[in-house]
Amino acid sequence: MPASPKSVSALRSLLAARFPERARKPCGGVPVSVPSVDDALGGGLPSGRLTELVSAVPSGGGQTIIARLLAATQAARQRIALVDGSDAFSPGSVPDYLLRHLVWVRCRAPEQAFAAADILVRDGNYAVVVVDLRGCAERVLRRTPAATWYRLQRAAEASSVAVLVQTQSLLVPAVPWRLVLDTPLSLARTGEPRDRVADGLGVRTERSHVEPAAELAG
Repeated sequence: MPASPKSVSALRSLLAARFPERARKPCGGVPVSVPSVDDALGGGLPSGRLTELVSAVPSGGGQTIIARLLAATQAARQRIALVDGSDAFSPGSVPDYLLRHLVWVRCRAPEQAFAAADILVRDGNYAVVVVDLRGCAERVLRRTPAATWYRLQRAAEASSVAVLVQTQSLLVPAVPWRLVLDTPLSLARTGEPRDRVADGLGVRTERSHVEPAAELAG
């Protein structure tokens, strides 16, 4: 069900209390620290833009991407927000210290996820906002109005936040960068260190307007 006015107001109040007004607008790309992803994007997630990352299979590496982003943003002293569209994120899968700079919004429906993402992106206190829609009903996601995506894109441009949308199928309309993680993790690799798994992830570009660094600095 859609987020209630009361819950939206509570989220705004929480953000205002936790992150007081400050100089904002991070610029440039935000490295994911996954070689295949950063290489495909010319250095990292472009600020002020939406990037779609498709994990075509459940074990396609989407959780590894989130873990690497947590580590990279913490090392850079940046804040990150995770809008968890199906309440699937497991904080126990990463070390506690990597959660200190994270705002995690747990949702139970895509409508709640989009409402929360809009608030967080416009808040402008984050280098990255991850909108994880994996696990949400595809038939519901397909009914998302184009205007919803357009509003999120305009918000990202205005606040210079890098927005990473994680999906299980091609979903975001007219997205400048769409990457597909298509390297399933075999049972033999499940016990490997996460860093080794991340370095071995394969990615292909379905759609890309990547240009030199001047574009990423947009």
